[in-house]
Amino acid sequence: MKMLVVLAAFVLSASAFAEKRQITIVNYEFEGVKQWLPGTIIVKKGDDVEITLINNVPSGIHGFYIPDFKVRKEVKKGVKEVVTFKADKDGLFPMKCHMHPAHVGGQLLVLP
Repeated sequence: MKMLVVLAAFVLSASAFAEKRQITIVNYEFEGVKQWLPGTIIVKKGDDVEITLINNVPSGIHGFYIPDFKVRKEVKKGVKEVVTFKADKDGLFPMKCHMHPAHVGGQLLVLP
């Protein structure tokens, strides 16, 4: 029984460290290459993540997609969009444009 109480206390205290992470990333184009910057986002497992997306690419609408967290958004040039999700699993996850897969890539690192 003591083991169960200690385990429950550990789980509760670990969730107390979860934070709301607010991150802004910007899509830009240089010599034909389009990217979201920063290209790597690092959060902790359990964090509530809010990403503000700003598209500065003159070619119009671009996508932002993190398949493992069911995040998917189209972002028009000059319009801010916000996506939110719970980082409920740890690991390294791809971020990409679901509209133009060869263009914009990055990664989400969720630390345990």
